[in-house]
Amino acid sequence: MLAPIKHLLSNYRIVLASGSPRRKELVQMLGLNAELCPSTFEEDLNVADFKEFSDYIEATASGKAEEVFQRLSSAGDVENLVVIAADTMVTLANEIYGKPRDAADALRMLTNLSGVSNRVFTGVVLKHAKGVRQFTETADVYFGELTAAQIQSYIDSGDPLDKAGAYGIQGPGGALISRIDGDFYCVMGLPLHRLCCELNKLFLEDLK
Repeated sequence: MLAPIKHLLSNYRIVLASGSPRRKELVQMLGLNAELCPSTFEEDLNVADFKEFSDYIEATASGKAEEVFQRLSSAGDVENLVVIAADTMVTLANEIYGKPRDAADALRMLTNLSGVSNRVFTGVVLKHAKGVRQFTETADVYFGELTAAQIQSYIDSGDPLDKAGAYGIQGPGGALISRIDGDFYCVMGLPLHRLCCELNKLFLEDLK
């Protein structure tokens, strides 16, 4: 997917505004030699201020990208700097399911998710010296009918406690899910196909 811009990538400093090992793994799968630089952006935007969930998630990703871009800009040349930032959230019946506060909160979320579908939003922002590209991808995740024992066993594993929606599709939580409509990698936190499409446009159109 990145073959058309492969000859250009070595001329740019690609920075992933994240400390997520999952996103790092996904970027490496694309063959991108990206640096990790976790953002210090305060994720305290009020979702009620936005008309759509996609606007909210892109604004959060934009805040991350802008903070890292400005921080790195103060240290040197930014002409060849590209910052990639992403944010992912899980929603059910118009409620955002963020990371659970504790095991009891994870139990509440997983009990509600059992047997129904939830929608995952991942917003991505590509920030560079000449401007910004941003987009949101969604995927619908269908959970199987879970017993109380299955939910508790998953919580006891510790896996859901640091993940939006109290589940991670790439780990043991994947066994809870019966099907996905949409991009699997959107659920993991970085929709790879759309990201590659936007990177191609960025390098061949915005930065030429």
